[in-house]
Amino acid sequence: MSTGGPPLEDVVTPTGSAEGVALWHAVSDFMTSGGDQAEPEAFNRLALQVFRFQFQGCALYNKWCRYLGWSDADAASVGRWQDIPTMPVEAFRWGQVQTEGIAENRPPVVFRTSGTTGADRGTHRVLTPGLYRTSATVGFSDRFGPPGDGGAVVLGLLPGYLERPDSSLVHMVTLLREQGWMEAGGHPAGGFFLDNVEALFEAMGSIQATGRTVVLIGVTWALVDAAEAWKRSGRPPLTERVHIAITGGMKGRREEWVSERVRSTIQRGFGCRTVAGEYGMTELLSQAWSLKDGLYETPPWMRIRIRRTDDALSINDSGATGGVDVIDLANLASCSFLSTQDLARPSTPKIEGIQAFELLGRFDRSEVRGCNLLVD
Repeated sequence: MSTGGPPLEDVVTPTGSAEGVALWHAVSDFMTSGGDQAEPEAFNRLALQVFRFQFQGCALYNKWCRYLGWSDADAASVGRWQDIPTMPVEAFRWGQVQTEGIAENRPPVVFRTSGTTGADRGTHRVLTPGLYRTSATVGFSDRFGPPGDGGAVVLGLLPGYLERPDSSLVHMVTLLREQGWMEAGGHPAGGFFLDNVEALFEAMGSIQATGRTVVLIGVTWALVDAAEAWKRSGRPPLTERVHIAITGGMKGRREEWVSERVRSTIQRGFGCRTVAGEYGMTELLSQAWSLKDGLYETPPWMRIRIRRTDDALSINDSGATGGVDVIDLANLASCSFLSTQDLARPSTPKIEGIQAFELLGRFDRSEVRGCNLLVD
């Protein structure tokens, strides 16, 4: 099966400053080399280079850092990625998060967050869609195997997202199918299901009959409903060749549940032993994947750190639950250092070379203090 066109390096060329182009190549090579990625110092060196580039080139991030008290001298002297300041993901609602000096010779892709009004929706203008494609495909392949006639098939159960042409999640699922994680004779834009769960169940059965694995990526509330429908239908338990990957939340369809309740409900409904998951968002260009038990692993170019729940500017190094800060080097043309409203705790023991964490839920919905400064 085709992997979706010519190799990435044949169609994508970085443009911009000499520093930006060099960093684009460094990040791309780091993603694809498979060599020294697991070495902590290799990530540290690259993260510091990206930070200094974005500190100078991203006006909104520079403003945030200076609000926190960072000077040019501080940015030049910091020596650990763990000490780099993170900016709230809500900043994508307050202004343009863009780093000057790097782009690609391809039209940008625009992702927007969910929201009921234009004012509520954050915008991520992706100037490096080729770098995004590398991140998404390499990260997925590391977890579910390479594409091809014998590889996994990606399906999407994404009502509420599928109706939006600017959804990053729909874009990712379409991209993965385009790159070869697709049924024989299929179409990249196919494989999506709204409310016809019977058609979804039939597709899952047909794919398994060919000996291939199914990865069903679905928004939480829709998967909960589908699991209940599966149980009512009297179908046998799912086999281990089906990965149910939850993403997103209840999106107002139900009250928000803690992650453990979501997984146990889906397991009971489908009769499956494990539930997988995808951790990503509009503001990020990389994903962390979980294969079971809510334990998420980041790809080598992505890290998380846990901050204290009572002090957003202090790192929690005790191993306890805290807020999630994300370092995503794929975000080269926007901002790679972001703080989220998600709650997690680090895994024990730590998985060598890849940081792992247990995703627990979210903070109560609230604006991040200080964000109003970004629109002055």
